[in-house]
Amino acid sequence: MTSKIPFTIIFENRNIDFFFNAHSETKSSKVVTDLSSKILDIIDLTTKQKKISDGDLLQSLALVTAVRIYCSKFDPDKLRKFSDDKIKDTVEEIKKGKTTKIGNA
Repeated sequence: MTSKIPFTIIFENRNIDFFFNAHSETKSSKVVTDLSSKILDIIDLTTKQKKISDGDLLQSLALVTAVRIYCSKFDPDKLRKFSDDKIKDTVEEIKKGKTTKIGNA
């Protein structure tokens, strides 16, 4: 059974609440959300300080994801498909999320 993990992002003066569809073998939804939040905080801080382009950022994330897939004990082709599927699914969940304006913008 797939677990739905609530997650919130703040983007362009909007709060977006959505669900991340965790894999049925997810060991800890808290680890997933805590680590994701920390990574997003680092990305946000770094891109604001250094004006990093979206292209450079996405290439960096692809590089890191590929390294982690390669270092895993699982089949790299299956993990790449898993990663691709999770990204596609999560983008769709964000689009369906509840959006609330923040501030006077």
